[in-house]
Amino acid sequence: MRIIRQRLTHAALAFPLLLTGCGGEGGGDGSSSTPIVVAPAPAPSPSPTASVPAPSPSPTSAPTPTSVVVPPAPPRPASWAAGAAALYTSAPDVPGCRTGTLAQAVKDDVLLRMNALRALHGLAPVTYNEADDAQMMQSSLMMAANGALEHTPPSTWKCWSQTGYDGSSTGNLYGGTISPFLVWSTEDDFIGGWMTEVNNLIANNVGHRRWMLDPFLGKIAYGRVAQVLADGKRTDAATLKVFNFTGGVPAPSTVPAFVAYPQGDYPARWFDTRALLSFSAISSTASRGANGNVSFANATITVRDPGGTALAVSEVSFDNVGYGIPNNLQWKLAGLQSNVRYAVTIANVRVAGAARTYDYTFRIVP
Repeated sequence: MRIIRQRLTHAALAFPLLLTGCGGEGGGDGSSSTPIVVAPAPAPSPSPTASVPAPSPSPTSAPTPTSVVVPPAPPRPASWAAGAAALYTSAPDVPGCRTGTLAQAVKDDVLLRMNALRALHGLAPVTYNEADDAQMMQSSLMMAANGALEHTPPSTWKCWSQTGYDGSSTGNLYGGTISPFLVWSTEDDFIGGWMTEVNNLIANNVGHRRWMLDPFLGKIAYGRVAQVLADGKRTDAATLKVFNFTGGVPAPSTVPAFVAYPQGDYPARWFDTRALLSFSAISSTASRGANGNVSFANATITVRDPGGTALAVSEVSFDNVGYGIPNNLQWKLAGLQSNVRYAVTIANVRVAGAARTYDYTFRIVP
């Protein structure tokens, strides 16, 4: 599989998260596969605060996993063109710089899947913010027209607009490929790609995931521009709004003691055994930016199978960068298997100077 490499320019906190993804299976038309490219959300806003008050006591063990209804993977279309046509009530015209009109059913489906994903982590549901639809569609149009991904697209780009620029700088991006062999991807594929990040060309960065699992996210908006061009090439790009929403966001109804990936019974299509696992502690329920006062410098990670055997932990790293919650611990595990419940203990996490231990379980299920 050919890897597409591009250069992204980001602000200081916006470390490149250039990924290449295969975009799922073929669309039933017997074509070869060309990978599509995924890029991260840009520099976070607001940035983490320098200090926060000591948190009030809260439990550090996850509750007993409850059953979350995750929508099944959608069926594959009969062809790539059929899949693209089904997305719209008014089709896009990429050469003419027109976005088209995304069907309400597509936006409803993205919201449904996002809230199912968040429920797996004990996170409050988000609402859909139609006021930001134009940003998302104009952003996706630029990526589709130029066959590239960029959070700060230059004004020399085809179909450039300030509205699209604003969307690109505040959203997770997917796609940006023009090819006759581009495989079809569903919105569920995009969610899986953003969550696993297994094709990230920059090591140890899970920014998409952190934005999507932000307890303070509150809203989303979504855009996608996909079209078969006159020369037979396919172009496809999507943008998911993750911060700086029009009208602001409400305070979340609930904020858990931590956010872990994966957690509870987790669908296999949103996980990959090659993926980095991750964990963020919640030190404050008041705001996203007030969660920077967490240190993993002396933390230990133990993952055991049902027999008590510890799995090998490797590639441990941590940061206080503000992609979503501004603290993050991540690592890899060897020997993960499906349908096995693993117990995770993360000890000696310093939250506002106090040591804490966190316990939870996960199981990857079909």
